[in-house]
Amino acid sequence: MTGVAGEDWKTEWEERVHGLAAGLKAMVYDPGNAFLGLYGGEKELVFLELRCESGKWKAGRSAEEKWQRPHDFRQMADLLAERTAMRLKREGWENLPLALCLNENECICKVFPLSPEIPAEEQKEAAFWEIDNYLQSCGLGSAAVSCTSARLPGEGAAVEAVILLTEKIRQLEEAFAARGCQLSGLYPETPLLAECQPQKDGWQVGKVRVMGSSALEGRELLEGERRALYAASALAGLGSSDWPENLLAREKRESSWNYDGIGKLVAAIMSMIVAFGLCLDLGTLYITSREAEEARGQLAELEPARQVMAQGRKLAAAAEQKESCLGRLTEKSRPLDSLLVHLGTVTVEGAWLTEVDCTEEKALHIRGAAVDYSALGEFLEAFEKDRDFFTSMPVLEESHQQEGLVEFRLRMEMGL
Repeated sequence: MTGVAGEDWKTEWEERVHGLAAGLKAMVYDPGNAFLGLYGGEKELVFLELRCESGKWKAGRSAEEKWQRPHDFRQMADLLAERTAMRLKREGWENLPLALCLNENECICKVFPLSPEIPAEEQKEAAFWEIDNYLQSCGLGSAAVSCTSARLPGEGAAVEAVILLTEKIRQLEEAFAARGCQLSGLYPETPLLAECQPQKDGWQVGKVRVMGSSALEGRELLEGERRALYAASALAGLGSSDWPENLLAREKRESSWNYDGIGKLVAAIMSMIVAFGLCLDLGTLYITSREAEEARGQLAELEPARQVMAQGRKLAAAAEQKESCLGRLTEKSRPLDSLLVHLGTVTVEGAWLTEVDCTEEKALHIRGAAVDYSALGEFLEAFEKDRDFFTSMPVLEESHQQEGLVEFRLRMEMGL
C-alpha cells in the first residue's frame, strides 16, 4: 500500500504495536501513572501534567507564569526551585514526580558522526567512547560530569552527546530538596523535541498518542509546553531508545516493579499453559474415543466370522476327541479286516473255513471242513508255509467225520 492511505495504515499499525509493548511493559514495570513536566525558559515557566488513565495517556492541567531567568546558574536553580514549590502547592502537584527540561545553554552539546555500518542499537554505546575521548581532551574526568546521548533523526549515523557538570546537578538537587520538591528527572533539550508534535486532539509523542484536555483547547500551544511534555514523557518512558537518558543519579529515578501486574501476567501465562494442556488432553481423548469406536465397528463386522471360527474350533475339538477315544479303543485291538483278507488268500481245493475265533490274545481258532483228510493235510501245509503272518505251526485241536465231511478245528499263533 502506498500514498497517504498507506502511510496512515502504517502509522496506525506502529501505534498499536507500540501500545501493546507499552502495555506489557506496564504490567511488569510501573514507573507511575502521573508526572509533571517543567521547563524554565528565558521569560516563562511552563508546567504540564501527564497522566495515564485506563491505559491511555492524557495531557492534563497546565500552568505558566512569567519570570526572568538569572544568568548565574546557582541563582537560577534557587529561584526556579522557589517558584516551582509555590506552583506545586497552589495546584496540588506536590506528590507528582517532577521532570525538568534543561536549557541546552546550560550543557555541553557535541554531535559525533558515526560509521553507518554500526547497528542503530549500538550507536549510542559507541557515542560514549567518543565522549570519553572528548572529555579527556577537555581535561574533564568522568566523575565531574554526567553524560547522556540522543541518536539524531534522519539519514546517516549521528549522535548528539550532552554533558552536564556534576556541580550543576548537585546545585539543582539541593535547591529543590530544600523546598520539599521531588526532582526525579533531568533531561536536556535535543533535536528529538521534534517528536512531540501537537495534534487537534492532543499530542503525538513518538509513536504514542497523548490526548489533550480542556485546559489545552481553544488557545495557542506554547513552545514551552512542548518541552515540559517532552520532559514528562521521557520520565514516563514514552520515548524511544533514541531519546536521552536521565541526567540525575540512577537512585533518583522513580520507578518500581508492578507486582500486581507481574502476578496477573504470571497467572495469565499459567492459565494459558493449563488451557493448552487441557485442550491437548481433550484432543487426545477425542482421538482415542474415535479409534475405540472404529475398533468396535470392525469387531462388529467380524463377529459372524468369529462365530463361524468358534463353531469350527468346536467341531474340530469334538472330532479330535472322537479320534482320541477311537484310538484308545483300537490301541490293543487286532486288524480283523486285514486278517480276513489274508485268510481269504489261503485257499486249498476241497477245504474251506466256517468260523474264525479271535477272542484269545495273539491266538486264532479256525473251524472248517474238508472233503477228506488229504485235503485237510494240504490245508495245514498252506498255513505252515505262511510264516510271515503266523508265527507258529498250526495245531490241529480237533477233527472228526460227519455226514461225509471232515470237520476240524485249528489253533495258530499270530505275529500281530
